[in-house]
Amino acid sequence: MSDDNPSSSSWSMRGLKRWLQAAPETRDELIRLVHDSRQFLEPDTVDMLEGVLDLPATQVREIMTPRPQVVGIHESDSLDDILDVILETTHSRYPVFDSQDDDAVIGILLAKDLIPILVAMRRDQSNTVGLRIKDLVRQPLYINETARSDTLLRSLQRTQVHMAVVIDEFGNMVGVVTMEDLLEEIVGDIVDEHDDFDEDSDVNNIVEHPTKPNTWIVQASTLIEDCNERLHTSFDDAEVDTMGGLVMQTLGHVGDLQGQEVEIDNWRIKVLDVDGRFIKELELTLMDV
Repeated sequence: MSDDNPSSSSWSMRGLKRWLQAAPETRDELIRLVHDSRQFLEPDTVDMLEGVLDLPATQVREIMTPRPQVVGIHESDSLDDILDVILETTHSRYPVFDSQDDDAVIGILLAKDLIPILVAMRRDQSNTVGLRIKDLVRQPLYINETARSDTLLRSLQRTQVHMAVVIDEFGNMVGVVTMEDLLEEIVGDIVDEHDDFDEDSDVNNIVEHPTKPNTWIVQASTLIEDCNERLHTSFDDAEVDTMGGLVMQTLGHVGDLQGQEVEIDNWRIKVLDVDGRFIKELELTLMDV
């Protein structure tokens, strides 16, 4: 709130006090109250308040990194292999998978926990024979994909960890979620010096095609609700959350995903890029315009 105009500021404070005299009795009333408070509060403040209030309505699966996108290491990986992964991806935490089961997480490795080992190697010219990664990992925290985000927040605070392994109803790993994922739900994208802004920012998840009219390039991980808001579409997100999931749901079982097309609600959606069975990028074209 600007202090450049004292009379305006004073009026806003008086108006805010009158507005708050009637305490909201339900969550919906509270959300409406926060939304309407834009006339009194800075937009960023209101956005954060709305983000906090949305946490109970947001499931973990909506904010997690899905299994195909998870960068992890294996229990049997050598130190050189692990360092290569860390240098390439620049993450601070990695799930460590059982060498016999790609879906069994034995713990979380913090990149900083390797620093004492590297220092000792340099000082003593020692080797890594006998080094066992499983002796360095932290105990993993498991959270169900349908759990509420505010439940996740309390679990992370209680256990003092910053990454949780997300599992489905059968106990299978379906992704990972971090404290940063939660914070981004409240304050928006957090882009650090290692992030690729064009890839990580929601602003660039949906970009207009440079040459084709009425066509957009959309990252498959884009939430359906974000696509609906940006392109004024009405795709159904009752059963799946992302645009890639929507395409997979429509296609059913398909051997080769590359180049596959579906038509949904007057939109032609083409798979542009895949990684194995994971859709990475889509092309959306509005038909009959």
